Amino acid sequence: MKMITKIRRLYNTVDHFFDQHAISQEIRFSQETGDEKQPKTARQALAVIIPVVKKLDRQARLKLIVSQHGIDSNGTSTHWEFFFDLVRRQAKLVGEWVLVWDNTMDNYESSRLEVVARPFPPADSPIRQLVQEGHLLHRQLAGMWRQEQERHPDLPQRFRDTNVAIADFLRQGLDVTLTDFSLCTGQSPEGRLCWMARTSHETYYVAFA
Repeated sequence: MKMITKIRRLYNTVDHFFDQHAISQEIRFSQETGDEKQPKTARQALAVIIPVVKKLDRQARLKLIVSQHGIDSNGTSTHWEFFFDLVRRQAKLVGEWVLVWDNTMDNYESSRLEVVARPFPPADSPIRQLVQEGHLLHRQLAGMWRQEQERHPDLPQRFRDTNVAIADFLRQGLDVTLTDFSLCTGQSPEGRLCWMARTSHETYYVAFA
């Protein structure tokens, strides 16, 4: 048994050497965007973060879009979260576009990006430990990563923007001025990609593409 473990550790060392693209530790940074001090639609905010994501991995796939505090009547928000799979880097990335209100200045501050990329599985996970100890093969992580990417469909980067989708939400009866709600991408009960607005009592669905 010890010999098998030693052999696995040797294979894992070789595989890791040739797998230099994969992220092994968390990457975290923030930066000001220098753009206009006003809320953005989903596509406007995505356009700001895409160049940053592509620098890390040109094969990055968009998986989820979230605005925790919904959108206003113009289809804009001050806080967008974008979730990506970094295919070549074998990592999950969350990119946030944030516009902060300054009560002293009675105006918005400059917007910024907050980016966190984490390896999959996480660096401190039991699975990583098993690989390091030679109980699992490093190449098995690649198989787990492929399965993980298939858990959620890729989102097209060209989609019905939120300034268009808002009209459908209003027609369905969502009152964005009085009702607290969150907005995210997902799948309708029929299995189609959609925007979902969730209140405490109801969920509204609008076509995504």
